[in-house]
Amino acid sequence: MALQMQWVGLAGWLMTQDDGPDIAMDPYEPQVVADACGVPDVDVFDFRIKADTLLVSSLTDKAHSYVKAVNGNPNVINALDVAQGKISPKINGEPMYAVQAAEAPHHPEGPDDNALYAFKADGLWFLHMGDLGYGIGPDELSPFAGHCDVLLALVGEHLTLGLEELEPMIEFLNPTWILPMHYNQPPLSAGMTKVDAFLRLRSSDPVVHLRHHTATFPLPRLSHERPTIVVLEPSGYEPSERY
Repeated sequence: MALQMQWVGLAGWLMTQDDGPDIAMDPYEPQVVADACGVPDVDVFDFRIKADTLLVSSLTDKAHSYVKAVNGNPNVINALDVAQGKISPKINGEPMYAVQAAEAPHHPEGPDDNALYAFKADGLWFLHMGDLGYGIGPDELSPFAGHCDVLLALVGEHLTLGLEELEPMIEFLNPTWILPMHYNQPPLSAGMTKVDAFLRLRSSDPVVHLRHHTATFPLPRLSHERPTIVVLEPSGYEPSERY
């Protein structure tokens, strides 16, 4: 079996499985991103994907929950509802885990609630950090213990947690692979830092630059002591800079 993870851009992903549903995660609204980046042509960020299931960290932030970008009439699952115990969905026959959090306290529109979420696919646990605005500790992260093989990590800092807050979370979660997301890669900038800062901070970790938007799992593990960082390129827009 093969599982592919396509990075759409910002915190948006599309997982395709040979033996399971296609799953979209946290797709962004092009107009919101264009406005945040000062790009007058919204078509620069326009995209469409198709999925059976759509997972979102909340339904209040169009930068993370643009349902209209997902064709196929997907089943929409709000991870915040999971975290609050309102629903108990299963993904690929396994329970989905979620932890309630919020955006950064200084968010200009107010720190809306959202959720981190994890689910299992093809024998691996994937953990999406939602739109987390601050570092959280082991007690709050405990539902994810043993449930994080692949970490979709927020590394752009602006209006999300700082890299120094991310570090202890990575040590607790102990992922095998880290896929950076939600960072500055022009023309998508929005005041975020570039992925280089995260790579410098994690200089002991092996890094793979795929030069493509999609990774096929399981990827080779380049170290048994450190997570392997996999840097992708977005499929939702054409980057003007590459790493």
